[in-house]
Amino acid sequence: MRKWKKLGIGMAMIAVCIAGNGIYYGIENYKGQQFETARTKNETGKQGSITQVTEQNATEVVTSERNTTEDAMAKVLEERRKNPLLLLVNKDHALPADYEVSLATLNDGHQVAEVIYDDLMDMLSAAKEAGCSVVVASAYRTEDRQEQLLKQEIRKNMWNGMNEEEAEADALLTVAPYGYSEHETGYTVDLVDVNNQMLDDTQETTTANIWLRRNCWKYGFVMRYPKGKEDITGYSYESWHFRYVGKEAAKEMTVEHVTLEEYLNALAQRK
Repeated sequence: MRKWKKLGIGMAMIAVCIAGNGIYYGIENYKGQQFETARTKNETGKQGSITQVTEQNATEVVTSERNTTEDAMAKVLEERRKNPLLLLVNKDHALPADYEVSLATLNDGHQVAEVIYDDLMDMLSAAKEAGCSVVVASAYRTEDRQEQLLKQEIRKNMWNGMNEEEAEADALLTVAPYGYSEHETGYTVDLVDVNNQMLDDTQETTTANIWLRRNCWKYGFVMRYPKGKEDITGYSYESWHFRYVGKEAAKEMTVEHVTLEEYLNALAQRK
């Protein structure tokens, strides 16, 4: 898997300023947003009198505080890696054998994980208010359903003249084997425009899809298989395939233009 080198999430720099009233340091991300700050003062004698901190003492204080803060950040990142909403399921990572999900049923009969239901409904309502009519083409799938879809795609390819090996290889570019599909998590939905319900490249030109790609992050979703990232995700570009990762991760992934694989890689490198 390609290691992404550019991501700024979680990467930090230490800013140190020694002033007359003490030492101020901060751990900031690459955009200067402050994660944590601390102010240390050496005060002795009468009120208002301040002992100047030597350069050596300043270094010791900053190093100690920096190590403490970095340890705290490592714990935060470790917890985020364990976040079930960031569960990685792709051709190299199967759905855990003991995976279970509580499902909620949409008005059209499709099912999704309960945890994404409210945000999905909010997103579809917002799209409607913006003049877009979005249809849920697919959502949660059982293993049996996923296997059936892959076999159908293979048969279609063979009908179009491919041999069995070619047909399977081509099918796996767009359809995951059962046990390796995000649809089995309940966190994924295929969303299309009511006026064009084809799952193909024409979907990205529809009003609904343009709105979804611009706004889905506000509701905790990301377009899971973006253009130009096929060698990372293992799948062809799918403008209709949206994965729920939670609002915080969705915002960070969208700002940085990274896939779930790249995002998790960056978190792991900060451990």
